Formats: sequence, structure tokens, C-alpha cells
Amino acid sequence: MFGFDERFAMFDMTPVDNLFILEYLPEAKGDYVRVYLYGLMRCYHPEQGMTLDRMSHELNMTEDDICAAYRYWERRGLVRRVCDQPPKWEYINVQHKNAESDGTDPEYEKFSLSVYDAFDNVRRLHGSEISSIFEWHEDLNLPTEVIIMLLHHMVEVKGKNFRISDAEKVALRMAQEDIRNTDAAENFFSRDESIYSGIRRILKLLGKHYMPSEAQTDLYRKWVHEWHFTSETIEAAAGLTVRGDPTLPYLDGILKSLMEEYGDGAAVTPQTLQASDRHAQDLRQVLKILGQGAVTQENLALLSRMQGLYPLSVILTGARECRNSRKGMEDLYRLLEAWHDKGLTTPGQVEQYVREFHDQTELIRKLRGIWGLDTARISRSDREYLTKWTEEMGFSRDMIIHAAAFASEAKQPMAYLGKILSEFHKKGIRTPEAADAERKKVPAASASGSRKVIAQQYDQRDYSDVQDQLLQQQAREMEEYIKNKGGASDA
Repeated sequence: MFGFDERFAMFDMTPVDNLFILEYLPEAKGDYVRVYLYGLMRCYHPEQGMTLDRMSHELNMTEDDICAAYRYWERRGLVRRVCDQPPKWEYINVQHKNAESDGTDPEYEKFSLSVYDAFDNVRRLHGSEISSIFEWHEDLNLPTEVIIMLLHHMVEVKGKNFRISDAEKVALRMAQEDIRNTDAAENFFSRDESIYSGIRRILKLLGKHYMPSEAQTDLYRKWVHEWHFTSETIEAAAGLTVRGDPTLPYLDGILKSLMEEYGDGAAVTPQTLQASDRHAQDLRQVLKILGQGAVTQENLALLSRMQGLYPLSVILTGARECRNSRKGMEDLYRLLEAWHDKGLTTPGQVEQYVREFHDQTELIRKLRGIWGLDTARISRSDREYLTKWTEEMGFSRDMIIHAAAFASEAKQPMAYLGKILSEFHKKGIRTPEAADAERKKVPAASASGSRKVIAQQYDQRDYSDVQDQLLQQQAREMEEYIKNKGGASDA
């Protein structure tokens, strides 16, 4: 029939007994105090429709957290649960608590005594710490003896000044794994101890001399339990970080790359890790010469394909041939394929081919210089002419250069030189002196004659499109390189 305006609560006061502030507040969690004070205010200023869901929204807390807070205050004797559906609590006046009840929770008292008896000679736990630990028993359903084992385990791995919050994370994992008896707990702690000792060894290998944090321990736990790496493999991987940034995130990146490569850490051993590292080191050598690229799974796979064709020495030779035109790994692989398709199967054959290629380039440049042509423009047909003259006809470099002067006035001097050398070949003319004598017999006007020359009538060699492109690219690259090096060969 009577009541205050709903807005009245905002401008009124809620009395909080000093006994609560002095005796209960210091030991309680902050969220528990928030729940208690909010509920106390609603006792003095009730609202229709107040539910656990609404309280959860008002306090920005989950309903489970609110219920956990009220269970705590139940143990402290300051509230009493009077209904479960929906949940409802009554507040007990702090001053009259002893008059209505002795304020004790028998289960809580029994638990506290058990913990104190088993642990007090190691570390004195405060009331708030005991309350937090009791929640593992009540909310997580961990037996008292398991919790005592957990506390001793934390001393072993973290020292007696471990944080209760760190122990709570372990308690949560135990609950998730359904650890409900001492045998299961002993097995769990044995595994957990190996994790702690493992991460400590890794930190030492990285030059870090401090106790691992829970986040660092969780990282090691992921490597072992989720990715299935052995401790030996993890330690071997840690040894690789000395070449980069010796940190746990860097090590995590190495192991993640191995997971992507092998699919499962169990497939990786220290031996395969060493092989993988050598593979990465080989790739770094190639990339250093190319002057571009990074150690990625794609480039590692490309290098593996290259090594299926040639040993590393040949791959490095190919990288030197590609570097001046800023070609990458794909271009290098195509060049190696072209070499292999040409029948160059051994390092010696490749070395000879590259050397002859550079010699041939220099000779073509020499000829084009005699004729006043652009020395940087070298075509595949130029090389085919030169190959025919040297390999099939057997002319020397000096003979070809000497004969080049006879074609200086021709519109197509390379083709005309081919015609001249074909005639010399038929007549057995092999020396510059014999060539001079023969030329005195030939009218000079023939230089501007027919465009169809004998040198163009032999069978052309068969090259794939890829090889043609590579040969043309390589010609330009070699020319630029020789120009930059002052004419020196890179073979």
C-alpha cells in the first residue's frame, strides 16, 4: 500500500557494519564484496522483478560467479540460502550472527584443519587463501587429499612463495582431466613436473635464468601435449635460435614451421631437425647469392626439387647466373631444368657449359663490335651460328674474328660471315693467311648480294620454349654482368 519511488534507492544510503569492514572484507575477493554490498543494498531497497539474471547484468558478472560469491558468504555465516529455484538468500545481521548461529561451516572447518595440518610447516596460509583453495574443493569437486598434493607440487616446481592464482590454474586443469583420486593426481603431477623441468631447461638454453611463468609453461605444454614434440627435439630446436632471436616466441615459430612441414611433432627427431636445419642453411646460401627471398616452405620445397636435379654446388652456380637480372627461385629452377634437359647431368658438364657460354658471349660481343652493332643485343641465332662454326666446322676463335672483317659491309653480317666460313670449310681454309689469299679471288660486291646464305641451311637444334626464353634471358644477364665486371667472366 505504501512504498518509496524506485529512484529513491539511488539517493539513499545502505548501512554497512564496521565489523564487516574490519573482520570480513579484508579476506574476501573483490567480486565477492561487490556481490555482498549490492545484495545488501537490495535488502534495504528491494525492487520487483529482481532476478539473478538482472543482478548479473547490473554487476557485469556471470551468474555462476555470483552464486560462488554467495556460497563464500554462506561459509562465513553472513547469508543463508533459503531457496534454490529461483535462488534466494537471506542476509544475516553481522552483529547478531552469533545469536542465530555459531557462524561456522563444519565442512570448511574440517578442510581448513586438514590443509593447515599438512601444509602449515611449509607455508602459513592466510584466511583468504584458504577460502580460495576451499572453492577448488567445492566448485571443482577436487578431494581434500588431492588439493594438499597440489599445494606440495606447487612448492616443488615454484617454491613456497607460489601464487595461489597459479595453483588455481593447475586445479582447473586437474578438474578438466577429471583428477579425483591420489593415484590419478600422482600421474598428473609427474607429467606436470616434466613440463616444468622441461621449460626450465629451455629457458637456461636461451640464457634466461628465472622461474618460468604460467604462460611460458603453457607454451611448453602445447609443444609436448598438442604438437607431440619430444623434449629432445624441443631442446635441439632451441639450439637453432642462437642464429636469430633467442626467445620463446622465436622457438615457437621454429616448431610451428616444423609442424607445417611434417604434420606432427612426433615425426620430428633431433636428427631430422638437423637435416631440416641444413636444408634451411642451403636455402639461405642460395637466397644470399640471389639477393632476394626468404626461408619459406615454398622456397624450401623449390630447393628440394632443385636438389633432385643437381647438387648444391651447381644450384649456387645457377644462382650466380640469375642474380644480375634479379631473378628469383622460380627462375632459378627453370634455368636448372633447362640445363638438365640439355643433358648436363654432372657438375663438371655444367661448369664447362657455363664457361663456354661466357666465352661465346664475349666472342659474339667482339664480332658485333667489329661490325659497329649493339654489343648488348645477342640472339639465340647468334649462338647457333657460333656453335656451328666452332663445333661442327672446327674454326678457331682467331679465324672467326679475322673473317668477321670480310662481312663488315653486309646488311646481315652474322649470316654473311656464315656464308664465308661455309665456303672456307668446303675449301679447307683454316688460317687467316689462307683466308686473305682466298678473299683476293672473291669480288667485294658479293657482300650485299643474296640474303639466302649457306650458313642458314643447316638443321636447327631443338629447344623448348622455356629453354629459348632462359637462353635469351641468360644472354642479357651475362652481358650486363660482364659489362659491370669490366669484361671478366663469372664462370
